Amino acid sequence: MECGLWCCFILEMGKDYQRHSTRGSYGEETLQRALMALTGGASYHSVAKKFGVPRRTLQRHFKGQVVEPGRQMLGRFRSTLSTEFEEELVAHAIDLQQRFFGMTPLDLRRLAFQLAEKQKLDHKFNKCTQMAGRKWLRDFMLRHKQLAVREPEATSLSRAVAFNKPQVKRFFDLLQTEYGKTAGIMANQVYNMDESGLTAVHKPCRILAKKGQKQVGKITSGERGKTVTIICAMNALGTYIPPLMIFPRKNMSQLLIKDGPPGTIGAATVSGWTDSDVFIQWLKHFVAHVKPTADKPVVLLLDGHASHKTLDAVEFCRCNNITLLSFPPHTTHKLQPLDLSFFGPLKKFYNSACDNWMAMNPGKRIGFYDIAGLFRIAYLRAATMEKGISGFAAGGIFPLNSNKFTDEDFAPCLLTEESQPTASG
Repeated sequence: MECGLWCCFILEMGKDYQRHSTRGSYGEETLQRALMALTGGASYHSVAKKFGVPRRTLQRHFKGQVVEPGRQMLGRFRSTLSTEFEEELVAHAIDLQQRFFGMTPLDLRRLAFQLAEKQKLDHKFNKCTQMAGRKWLRDFMLRHKQLAVREPEATSLSRAVAFNKPQVKRFFDLLQTEYGKTAGIMANQVYNMDESGLTAVHKPCRILAKKGQKQVGKITSGERGKTVTIICAMNALGTYIPPLMIFPRKNMSQLLIKDGPPGTIGAATVSGWTDSDVFIQWLKHFVAHVKPTADKPVVLLLDGHASHKTLDAVEFCRCNNITLLSFPPHTTHKLQPLDLSFFGPLKKFYNSACDNWMAMNPGKRIGFYDIAGLFRIAYLRAATMEKGISGFAAGGIFPLNSNKFTDEDFAPCLLTEESQPTASG
């Protein structure tokens, strides 16, 4: 009992422990001056007393028993890989990460083993697993603070291939040409439009639960749900066009959108996705709010979906002073303002609204007639001027910045064998 109390006391004291040792406090510059004094013939004792560096430390450094600060050779303990090899490992890891082919900690441990074997170094890595140990990895990460273990965002190979320098340059050249047609084009003349999906099946937010319990559940509206498509648009000034909601049904009822964001219009298709007729309906809705003229035309940026390229859509835009310009295929994750700043927060706020609705309506399911009201809550929180302005700036769209992306951004396309798709639109 007394031993247990004493252990608890020690642990409690350890929480507030502060290091009081002065070891290594003399600094690298003082150490180098001390070594210079030894080179001049001074004794260890006199130099240690003059510069405040321990005599044993002076001996190890002067006799070459320290490869570099922090990588000492004390007795039989030595660093396996040299500084040059470790720097190459760091550079290799960063290069692969920038190309979207980042190494895992296990990959790094295997590569360290392979290097040690190839260079015939004296090492204590595990030859059965053929990789360095966890302790080596921990020390390696401590020595190289520029590395960190992160959870990556999944990026398709098509996107990695398509986002290349020639493709993006062609897009910016087209955009610059369109801007040049209108002298002094303003931020409220450049728009981005895109579709996204909402579902009644949401992902529950984090909850408080009993510690140690392995499985924790929370009620959702269902396991699968049909998707309601929303069409949103904003300009570089942070102004938004009221959205259009597309429901997966044959006939549209205005009751479905009565609680939606102000000005919302609705449509119905069998699939719930947009088609050429719905796009024309949205364009008329867009013109009614923007009112483009010959003196003040607008540029509308959108993806290359088939419904956006019909003859009716192109002719309607031409007659209403709208210039359609599509992003290159598979590049919207880097270029499209709505993807960069708006849809992420919108989905997060919508998920939170669904979670709150389920808590306030126990035993009920979220239906089509509830989605518009939940969407309104999320939309009014997400549709801010700041997100509109930052989204266009992040993609280099407005203000126009054709040098927005560096070689690091284009690095992923260099490590693939697939052919690069041609630009469209």
